[in-house]
Amino acid sequence: MKIANPLYDHAFKYLMSNDRLARKVLSVILEKEVLQLELAQQEVVIEDEERRFTLYRLDFKALVRDENGRQETVLIELQKSKLPTNALRFRSYLGLSYAQKTKSHASAVGEREAPLPIISIYILGYNVEDIPVMATKVNRRIIDMSSQEELHIESDFINLLTHTCYILQVRRLPAQRLSRIERFMTLFNQAWVAEENFILDLEEVPEEFKDIAEYLQRPLAEEELQRKLRAEEEIEELFALQEAEKAQLRSMAEAARKDKEEERRQKEEAQIREEEERRQKEQALEKARESALKLARLLLKTGSSVEEAARETGLTEAEIQGLG
Repeated sequence: MKIANPLYDHAFKYLMSNDRLARKVLSVILEKEVLQLELAQQEVVIEDEERRFTLYRLDFKALVRDENGRQETVLIELQKSKLPTNALRFRSYLGLSYAQKTKSHASAVGEREAPLPIISIYILGYNVEDIPVMATKVNRRIIDMSSQEELHIESDFINLLTHTCYILQVRRLPAQRLSRIERFMTLFNQAWVAEENFILDLEEVPEEFKDIAEYLQRPLAEEELQRKLRAEEEIEELFALQEAEKAQLRSMAEAARKDKEEERRQKEEAQIREEEERRQKEQALEKARESALKLARLLLKTGSSVEEAARETGLTEAEIQGLG
């Protein structure tokens, strides 16, 4: 089955514009049932000024229900990036988002709604080296610092000042997909990229997510969406080429730096060797002179003349006469 690659912004936007499927996607990720979903604002593209590629994000206001039946309203920040980027860019958006959400909660009469807990979701099209698994949940744990025991409490203060986040690494999809999140991420499997990168040719479709796969078939039949996906692919190829060129330049610069450093090191070592040789030579000469002076004193004591002592030791007559 061929589908639009949901790692691409336009395909993902198309998927998440369907309320039922968007709630299903978020329910799988959050492991909670999403009962109601409201797009808090239109999708926002954050530009990377250095490399000129984008981080795609959506903000939702959602009513969720956990396994115990408890319901709560939360804000969901979903960010997606196909290419590696500095984590500080995600953090910068998060700080900006907090400020924006605080402003957005003011009503028309100047009152404020109660602020809502924030949940962050990151879908990455690349591997984070120090996170070796596909799906990671970073959850709040409340610890009593005196006893080091975990506290099982509900605190609005804590909930509003800390947040849970989910990190999904598309390229770490395991060969055996046993959990629900792993089966869902099958729809992102980049190993099944077809003749064009914005198309996935799924070799298997989990029954539970067949409706999502079928929905993602539709963009491939729409000329305008295909045009947007193809343009996005061309931009990605340009980025990849630029990154390869930059990587080559960085490699060349690093090699030149290492060569220069090695040349400097060898020069320093040669100078050290020369200094050591000079010092040893001076020590040898000084030792030879001391030996010659001792011999000269001995010769003088045993009745040798200054001239004889000079011939025997190689010292000058003046040096021997100076021995007094």
